[in-house]
Amino acid sequence: MPMTEEEDFGTEADGTLSKDYCTHCYQDGAFSAPNITIDDMTKFCAPIMSQLYAIPLKKAESFTKEQLSCLKRWCGREVAFCGSCGMPLLRDEDAGTEADGSPSHEYCTYCYRDGGFTEPDLTREGAVGKYAPMMAANLEMPIEKAEEMVRQYLLTLPRWQG
Repeated sequence: MPMTEEEDFGTEADGTLSKDYCTHCYQDGAFSAPNITIDDMTKFCAPIMSQLYAIPLKKAESFTKEQLSCLKRWCGREVAFCGSCGMPLLRDEDAGTEADGSPSHEYCTYCYRDGGFTEPDLTREGAVGKYAPMMAANLEMPIEKAEEMVRQYLLTLPRWQG
């Protein structure tokens, strides 16, 4: 779930906002459903995704499970995501590079190389236009719904905030 508003965040045992988990999954430092499996969570979330974005249920299920598998709860570790396109940085070669050649911890190799964006003039709306057709084709969803989905997701990424 994109966590963009304060009320979207779960809470830790001391009442502070969780940096990792949403209000639906995590309250007072504990998971709301501690024994739920990734398959159970997929079965819960996929129909919502299917309905919201007009994605065929089977496609929504595979997409949801793929997204869940990158999350700390299911992956067992923090997985960084590209702050420009949202791609999970699962492997060292997924990371972009800083000017000194070291790996970027914030951006992927497709968006960031040698300390700069590969498309420095790309706007948020330009990114919607670039990524939405791929999402629409991959998930067999209407382009308008893909644009809505991508637009909402980009707002959660550092490059597009502000």
